[in-house]
Amino acid sequence: GYLKNAFRLVKWTIISLLSCLALYLLLSLILSIVPVNRGVKPSGEIDIYLVSNGVHLDIVLPLRSELKDWTEEFLIDSTLSVQANYISFGWGDRNFYINTPNWSDLTLKTAVRPIFLKSATAMHINYYSRLFEDKNCIALSINENQYLAIVDYVENSLTRDVSKNVILIEGISYTGVDSFYEATKSYHLFFTCNTWTNTCLKKAGLKASLWTPLDKGTLFHYR
Repeated sequence: GYLKNAFRLVKWTIISLLSCLALYLLLSLILSIVPVNRGVKPSGEIDIYLVSNGVHLDIVLPLRSELKDWTEEFLIDSTLSVQANYISFGWGDRNFYINTPNWSDLTLKTAVRPIFLKSATAMHINYYSRLFEDKNCIALSINENQYLAIVDYVENSLTRDVSKNVILIEGISYTGVDSFYEATKSYHLFFTCNTWTNTCLKKAGLKASLWTPLDKGTLFHYR
């Protein structure tokens, strides 16, 4: 009788977890295709990009402009500063960023942890001299108000010290030119790295999903 009850408990636990997963995926699909700011057509003189690696969606902004010079915010090598024209921002789970420089480094613990626990976060910074449009790189031309809203959202997503400076996470870099900084907010199942980028676009009055945990949700409205 004990084994039978234990088996029944395990069975219903698995069924419950699978049901929750199915509901989550269904909501992700439905809410991803529901548009926000549907009638807005990006138009302006400031070029930005949405760049996906197939899983994670970054937002890419001009490194320098009359409205914002990011070299005053982040430590940038002098040579890189001359060559780079764009800076990318990717908010996400701090533990994932630190322990998964390559997909081959991904462990079950790292993948599953954010599902059940809120996690500390980090901002991944990278640089580009130029970008080329394709299915995973979408160019948008936006106006000053939209750009300033994005800048404000990014700045408010960065943790700062008592002197109002961003906080570099020492000793972590994937390519030698990218870097990581401490970030605000918590990463969890309903606010993922892609939710952060999607929310950024919504707050700027640009097209986005009602809610999405996936990069493809946001990109759906621009492809």
